[in-house]
Amino acid sequence: MRKRLGCLSPAGIVAAAVALAVVALVVLLTGGRIFSPGPLNATTGSLPLGGVTSHAEIGGRCAACHVAPWSSSSMSDRCLACHTAVADQLNEPASLHGVLQAELGLLVCRQCHPEHRGAAGLLTLVDEDLFPHDAVGFSLAGHGRTAAGEPFLCRDCHGDDLTTLDPTVCLVCHLEIDPTYMADHRAAFGSACVACHDGVDTYGDDFDHDRLPFPLPGQHASVACTECHAGARTPADLRQAPGDCNACHQEDDAHDGLFGSACEECHTPESWRAATFDRFHQFPIDHGVRVASPCRTCHPDQLLAYTCYGCHEHDPAEVREEHLKEGITDLQDCVRCHPTGLEDEAKERDD
Repeated sequence: MRKRLGCLSPAGIVAAAVALAVVALVVLLTGGRIFSPGPLNATTGSLPLGGVTSHAEIGGRCAACHVAPWSSSSMSDRCLACHTAVADQLNEPASLHGVLQAELGLLVCRQCHPEHRGAAGLLTLVDEDLFPHDAVGFSLAGHGRTAAGEPFLCRDCHGDDLTTLDPTVCLVCHLEIDPTYMADHRAAFGSACVACHDGVDTYGDDFDHDRLPFPLPGQHASVACTECHAGARTPADLRQAPGDCNACHQEDDAHDGLFGSACEECHTPESWRAATFDRFHQFPIDHGVRVASPCRTCHPDQLLAYTCYGCHEHDPAEVREEHLKEGITDLQDCVRCHPTGLEDEAKERDD
């Protein structure tokens, strides 16, 4: 007597046929919902994509997103066929999805964008431990915990939309940490925090100004940032700060512009008031007889030009007449012959 499988008995065959008929009827009456893990998101977009304004409008057309096992295309391909803007980003290295693809490799849309979580279910969920936050321009190295001491979660900064950031989120959190500093900082540099801050304090207290073309030696090191960068709102604004002395010290110029704008010829960063002349002033300021003369006496018009008239009792005509007797006709550079200002020590002029 031959043995046979129990499922191939007449009764088994009838039972299988009835089960298939019931499944087919349920599928027909429910539109395939028996195989669906949940309703699709019903959030509508501003423009239709793929002929619909929300995933829910796809209805029971599962094949619109799901591919057959033997298909050469993937589910992500189906996503990009509708979301063409994202497809374009994948070819743009500086864009969000371009950065993610470069950092994480081949992207699978459903890793971050799940579905079938209900009509109001979130369409974007990110693994906070894997997301390369540094790659999108803001490091979380300095944001391990909130002002309350709790570990940061994505929603703490982004709410329900990970693609946006409300600047007030930064302000609210940092006002809790140091309200006085933040009030002053906001007044000086505005509220667009991420315009300058990248999460690692590139422009913070440890910023090394000396590696720039304009170092901060001497007294400059203690000057507040706002003194030179008033009204700055972006790194580009910070770079627009003037780099010459006169731009900052013009209002403090005790010379009223008489000696030009090359402040560094007499002043050093170590001290603004202690002007030094030794490196270029060959003529003794005490005039050789220990009589101090105000700068304007010899330099009435500009620092790099001088005159010996106006102080001596003799006038230009007398000086000219006396020097012509000696065969001297060039009277524009007195110190060449009188390096100390004394008449009896005149040097012999070169022919």
